[in-house]
Amino acid sequence: MKKTLLASAIAAATFSGSVMAMQTASELAERMDSMPQVYGNVQMVYTYEDSDVAGDSNGLSDNGSTIGVKHEHEIAPGVTGFAKIELQGIESTEKGSGSGLTDLDEAYIGIKGDSFGQVWIGSDDSRYEALLGDYGNWIYEVGLLNLYNSATTGEDDQIQYISPSFSGLTLHAGIQINGESEEDKSYPYQLGASYSMDALTVSLVMDSNDGAVDGSNENSYGLAAEYALGDLVLDAYFDIRSGAAGSGQDGNEQMGYMATYNMGANTFRLSYEMQDADIGDASADVIMFQALHNVSDNMYVYVEGGQKNTDSGVPGSSDVETNQINLGSVYYF
Repeated sequence: MKKTLLASAIAAATFSGSVMAMQTASELAERMDSMPQVYGNVQMVYTYEDSDVAGDSNGLSDNGSTIGVKHEHEIAPGVTGFAKIELQGIESTEKGSGSGLTDLDEAYIGIKGDSFGQVWIGSDDSRYEALLGDYGNWIYEVGLLNLYNSATTGEDDQIQYISPSFSGLTLHAGIQINGESEEDKSYPYQLGASYSMDALTVSLVMDSNDGAVDGSNENSYGLAAEYALGDLVLDAYFDIRSGAAGSGQDGNEQMGYMATYNMGANTFRLSYEMQDADIGDASADVIMFQALHNVSDNMYVYVEGGQKNTDSGVPGSSDVETNQINLGSVYYF
């Protein structure tokens, strides 16, 4: 009799403890899911450069290490709120004052939903950057020799929008609110569209360049296309902005072509870019390569390099040839 009662009491206590443990574990999991995600990366690179004008140089440096926090939560069924803040300026190869988190890279809040798309406000990559994706900003790890797009609208003080996908078509818009007083106010805006069908993605984007520091608000227009053939991806972009006489803004016609091949943990890239001024005869071209190896899910190493040739277009001046090689490593979490 006593043994039966004791056994029943033990079984009841064990069951009760198990239920409590399960409830505690479930609550803990929910709390963990609701916590912000902390992420970041440490980037280091050794660079050797040789120039006709500046001679040769080499050194170890930080290549844009960052740390950030992001979070999202359900506001209502089908509606999600999100926020992100990311800091940079971590000089990982230097120690001492001025080598900590000194610069803001991104900070924004927004809402998104399947029915209306996504809208957010703050500092983030612009629609022109995201849709055109020039190689220096979006592809190569170092990108010091690459040509950059002609859009001048900055990444801060922005309100941006992406529509839902309409059978592969998404619409993009962004406006930047500049200035503190009516005298220096400006509202540069960007509009774009992207269409994806199977292995092909095509994007078109424009920037009004209103209030540009170069004294000209001539529009920028960009067109990008990408086609995936299994492990081989081909892409190209075209960027154009008319020059404005007397403003110091000579404009440009710029294009780039790239092939990317993925082979297991390795990625190989080769690209060519060229640029011609709209006013004057200045020109430049860049050929770049990259070999990247994923050491693990959180670390990769790479070697990339290339050659840039620039011609000022001024009679009597010589062309400048710059060669560069980069050996780098990135650890991200």
